[in-house]
Amino acid sequence: MYVVDSNIWAYYFDKTLPEHAQVVSFMDKIIKKREIVVTNIILLEVTHFLFKRLGEIEGYNKSKIFQLGDFHRLDFTSDDLDEQLALMKSSSKSGLGGRDISIIVCMNKNKLTRIVTHDKAFKKLKDIEAIDPTLNTSAF
Repeated sequence: MYVVDSNIWAYYFDKTLPEHAQVVSFMDKIIKKREIVVTNIILLEVTHFLFKRLGEIEGYNKSKIFQLGDFHRLDFTSDDLDEQLALMKSSSKSGLGGRDISIIVCMNKNKLTRIVTHDKAFKKLKDIEAIDPTLNTSAF
């Protein structure tokens, strides 16, 4: 299973971005295998991006993939907040923000270790395999 970060979805959906082609090549493989995981926070961030960047109609249409596709969704809940706050306190200089840490909390809770992201801060984590398809599409 692969948690897919919002920056990868942005590259996947926005054809004007230089990373688009490489990301589509990688993502299409894991979409076909039905191995995609997203969190509710990632969904909020991606749909916001799609509406702002692509406009209401195209943003809405592209957002429907999250309802129609076969994705596993993880929920960040109020029960997860204590762990998030503890991680934020202990990793304040890591380059990880609150949203990133919410993803880590969801990954830990569900025993997931792989994230597809362009965010270099995830590479510093020893228990998480950060895959950046903009650098290497053979990582799959």
